Amino acid sequence: MTAVVEDRPKEACLAMATPATGGSPAKPGTEAMCGGDGPEAQQMADQIHRMHTSFTPDQPKSPPTVKVAEVPVTDKKATVDGEQITVDGQTLEAIVVSHSTGVKEDQVGVRIEAGVVAGRWYVTDLGLSVG
Repeated sequence: MTAVVEDRPKEACLAMATPATGGSPAKPGTEAMCGGDGPEAQQMADQIHRMHTSFTPDQPKSPPTVKVAEVPVTDKKATVDGEQITVDGQTLEAIVVSHSTGVKEDQVGVRIEAGVVAGRWYVTDLGLSVG
């Protein structure tokens, strides 16, 4: 989360993994995918920059203070919602709402799933819902 808020796409990408699907195991971000010059790396950087805009409070501290609540871990997986993540003391959901028009905080949902892949924790899914 800190890398997203600080708009450091390579570091944010390296902390992410594609979730396991069917018979395929989860795959952590690679140096080529996250820091290369190819279209995949550029697409990832663009997506993280858009998240940065939505997840960063107006006038953030330098560096911003990002806190994630401790949550239960089951089968090496954990889920955190936008009320359990704060950036400079504001919940992530409140920050997303502040960048939206005509949306109230109870209409926004943010969910981040993390899991252990090859012995390390990675973000494996990010859900954002409005409405």
